[in-house]
Amino acid sequence: MLIGLTCLLTGILLIGAVSAQASLVPNVPRTNEYLGPGSDNIYVADLDAGHWTVIVDAESYWNLKVLITVSRDLAITDIIAESGTGTGNFPTVAFTLASNETVYIRVRENSVYHDTSGFYKIGLYDDSHIPGFFESLDLFDWLFIIIIASILLPLCFGLFACRRMKRRTLPIHESFAVEAPLHAIPDKYQGSVQRHGSQTTTVRLPMKCPSCDAEVSHEGVDWVGPLEAKCGYCGGTMRATFERV
Repeated sequence: MLIGLTCLLTGILLIGAVSAQASLVPNVPRTNEYLGPGSDNIYVADLDAGHWTVIVDAESYWNLKVLITVSRDLAITDIIAESGTGTGNFPTVAFTLASNETVYIRVRENSVYHDTSGFYKIGLYDDSHIPGFFESLDLFDWLFIIIIASILLPLCFGLFACRRMKRRTLPIHESFAVEAPLHAIPDKYQGSVQRHGSQTTTVRLPMKCPSCDAEVSHEGVDWVGPLEAKCGYCGGTMRATFERV
């Protein structure tokens, strides 16, 4: 009688354990899985031979810490792979099967005080279906990226615009006025210069050559093109600007 009762209770416990398992279909993740403090969930999967990766993905605000163990038996004694050692969060584990097998995957809450909990997504993937970088991002990751981008993009555009403006205009204290000959004036402005009866017009050159840093003087430059002068020291080209355009 006692033996029969013991067998019955054992059977009930085994049935309960088996019914508590969840099937994990390769490359089809399960979502909204819950893990309580100090608890674990067990999944069963029928796999072909090859390389496999288990990924547990919990949104960052849960601060869930997990340890993944892959085993050949429900008691998790014939271990194939484990995602880490000690306490902490180890949400990924990879393993290789030499032949077709049924495996059991345990996801255990793994914080120092066994007090974290939350919802997560679990997937079992072959090499051709492992989620890429963007697929692995959760809502809070996307919000962080959007916030950073909204700050950095205007800043980058502003810096780019400032650099372009600095290239177009020479500050007064870094340039000096010089009379340029008519052939150094762009065609569209030559008519205006000649109407005033002049063969030269005032432009500004940098005080130092951008190429060799030598001081620039009116006598030390050759005008080689529209608003372009050649340094008499190094032969580098300098760009002139109009005083008033």
